[in-house]
Amino acid sequence: MDTVFLEFYRYIGDEYLKPFVSSKPEVTVIDRTENDEFLILASDGLWDVITNESACRVTRRCLTGRMRRRSQGVGSERGGAAEAAAVLTELAMARGSKDNISVIVVELKKRSSSSC
Repeated sequence: MDTVFLEFYRYIGDEYLKPFVSSKPEVTVIDRTENDEFLILASDGLWDVITNESACRVTRRCLTGRMRRRSQGVGSERGGAAEAAAVLTELAMARGSKDNISVIVVELKKRSSSSC
């Protein structure tokens, strides 16, 4: 079994935030199982307006080809993980997120060619 190391850093560029925000990373070590489907790495801009459960549901639908972005512009044929990240970003914006929105989806299982 693989082990996943997750480190979360808060960049401190604003001097006034230093008394309130720690630059010490929060590290979580998790043993992966064969049931692990994907990993969502995202900033507060996503998590402030979308629950873990909703993000997982949306990502799973994209990875199985059942959901796509509304705006089918350039890059709409990127693949499942990239499409899932784009859908989550679009959803966070639609829900009025006021923070930076950065999303990366890492697919942990091989899927059939029916991905979105």
